[in-house]
Amino acid sequence: MPDRRLLFRAAPFAYFAYFAVCQASLFAFFAFFAVNSFAQTPPNDQFNNRFILSGTNISVTGSNIGATKQNREPDHAGNVGGASVWWSWTAPTNGDLTITTDGSTNTDQVPGLFVTSRVRFQAIKGTNYQIAVDGFNDGTGADTGSITLNLVFISEPILRPPNDSFTNRISLSGASTTTNGSNVEATREPGEPLHADQMGDTSVWWSWTAPANDPVTITTAGSDFDTLLAVYTGPSVSNLTVVASNDDTDPTNGVLTSSVSFTPATGQNYGIAVDGFDGASGLISLRIATVTTRLSAPLLLPDGTFQFDLNGAPGQIYEIDATTDFITWIAVGAITNTTGTGTFSDLTATNFGQRFYRALLKP
Repeated sequence: MPDRRLLFRAAPFAYFAYFAVCQASLFAFFAFFAVNSFAQTPPNDQFNNRFILSGTNISVTGSNIGATKQNREPDHAGNVGGASVWWSWTAPTNGDLTITTDGSTNTDQVPGLFVTSRVRFQAIKGTNYQIAVDGFNDGTGADTGSITLNLVFISEPILRPPNDSFTNRISLSGASTTTNGSNVEATREPGEPLHADQMGDTSVWWSWTAPANDPVTITTAGSDFDTLLAVYTGPSVSNLTVVASNDDTDPTNGVLTSSVSFTPATGQNYGIAVDGFDGASGLISLRIATVTTRLSAPLLLPDGTFQFDLNGAPGQIYEIDATTDFITWIAVGAITNTTGTGTFSDLTATNFGQRFYRALLKP
């Protein structure tokens, strides 16, 4: 089976994780920041001394402090590493296997940086999987620390969402529509793009044909997990062109659902993917709404500043332009419309007897 290398991010911190899956082996690495070359070698330092795991919901601890790299040992996940330890697990049936190093720590933790790994794949009954946990090597030596290894296995048959695959996407119609669904136990297809350039492997699909070329907003507001959202054109999951995508509507304020706005082409069919950030899953609320941008509540303040409200697509950025003659327009600022309604103040309005404004949705 060919290698697969993926890039993950675990909320709310960023980390890198890569993995390679072979027919009977799995390799993962995690990054730590302290190296102790004088530590005692871990008992599972060698492949032949790997610890045997049993069960379907396991969490074990260990360490790679003092661990080494064997002669002819592969570079796990394409990194030279150098401080690997080993476990082994055999699939009792066919099913869905997720392995993480969440909870692993080190003796020189960088504040605000959480560096662990996660892999997920379909395990085959009776196959013995070899699990290597190594330290990321940036050229100065392999990182080491304490390891927490978590393994969760779900046996088949597994109830997947009906729109788990691109070919089975659910059709939506109308200029504005709302639907509900779930991505619990959804999967990632071979060749599927990274939605919003983030790793998620629990995607479900809808399709929508635009009845007009009026601007629309598509949002997952109301969903109960950290979503990824992407809109595409294209005939197959491996041959898609991204139209718009978004991870978090407003991460600063903890709004981890997603929202995109764009102007569709009349009659064009769009594929809509909702995924879970770092494999998150739950109940989905998906809404398509025609965007109406409106400027209202004009107010001239005592200092000469002119202020007004903007109603439009939530989570989007609008450029505010001004003119005195409806011929020459100049950009006077921008507003991020976090909730759907925002207020803009023109501090330069004192220089003009009259001024007119417009709001342009930024792509």
